[in-house]
Amino acid sequence: MSASIGLSKPVLLIFFTYSSLHCLSVSAAEQTKVKSTARAVTSSEECWLQEKYEVVEKCRPCRQFEMTSNSIPVCAVTGYVEKVSCKNSGEVHRSCHNMRAEESAFWTFEGVWFGVFVAGYIAVFLRQRILDGAATARVHKQIANSV
Repeated sequence: MSASIGLSKPVLLIFFTYSSLHCLSVSAAEQTKVKSTARAVTSSEECWLQEKYEVVEKCRPCRQFEMTSNSIPVCAVTGYVEKVSCKNSGEVHRSCHNMRAEESAFWTFEGVWFGVFVAGYIAVFLRQRILDGAATARVHKQIANSV
C-alpha cells in the first residue's frame, strides 16, 4: 500500500508541473499571436478613443472567412468584433470580448477545481479512517497479547 502512495506523489507532481507549464506556454503563445497580428494602427482606426462614437453592430464572433482572409484585421486579436461609428471618422471595426463566454469559462474552471477539492477531501477523509482503524487494531492486538 505504501508503494502506491509513494508512486502517486511523483505522478501528481509531474501532472501539476505539466499543467502549469502548459498554461504558461498557451498564454505566452496567445501574447505572441496578439503582438504578431498587431500592426501600425492609424488614428482613424482607433477613433473611439478620441471621438464620440456609437456601437452599430454588437460584439459577435468573427466568421471563419474573416479570420482566414484577414478581411477584418482586428478579428485576429480576440476572435470577436464589433462595428462602431465614430462622429468624424465614420465606421470602423474594433476588437471586443465575449463576456458570456469568458464568464462561462471562469465558472467551469471554478467548478472543476471545486470537484478536485471535494475528491481530495474525500480521499483524505477515507485515508484517515483507514489509518485510524489500523492504529486501533494494533492497540487492541497489543492489549490482547499483554493479557
